[in-house]
Amino acid sequence: MNFKTQIGVELLSAFDEGDLVQVDKLFSENKRNVLEISQTEHWNWLHKNLLGFDPNKPPKQSIEYLIEKGVPINAQDCYGMTPLHYAMRATNAEAALVLLRAGANPNIPNQDNVIPLSMIGGMPKRLDVLQLMLDKGGNVHHHTGKNETDILATLKKYCGDDEEIKPVIALMEKYA
Repeated sequence: MNFKTQIGVELLSAFDEGDLVQVDKLFSENKRNVLEISQTEHWNWLHKNLLGFDPNKPPKQSIEYLIEKGVPINAQDCYGMTPLHYAMRATNAEAALVLLRAGANPNIPNQDNVIPLSMIGGMPKRLDVLQLMLDKGGNVHHHTGKNETDILATLKKYCGDDEEIKPVIALMEKYA
């Protein structure tokens, strides 16, 4: 593993632990830039930190740190994914809330026309995330992927009897 990669791994580990003192030290001592973007994937540090599938990592203070440093929250990678897409995929509700409060757009489509709002089914009990997405203009009528129906209609059709999804549908209907 080359030096740059090794420092990147150490940075991601420190972010996962919420050790921002170590993060600052690694950035300053190793000539890594908090605003750098990977050449191939076009990932910024928000993307990189949210690529995993642990709903508790990174903690919200790591996401807040990156936002405070000016890392773009609505940047799209080579797949059209924003940090909010990755937070939703990982079911990291706290990261999603931090991103949304900072201005993340819940309607940016990725290469498959999937918007972060449409990923709420992964954490249906987190109505606070859904509420904030809707308050930020989340479009319940967006047609995801190649679906002939919008997000709300799809949830009603395929999950309408699911007790966990019923509150999601009810909240979305208020914004329909």
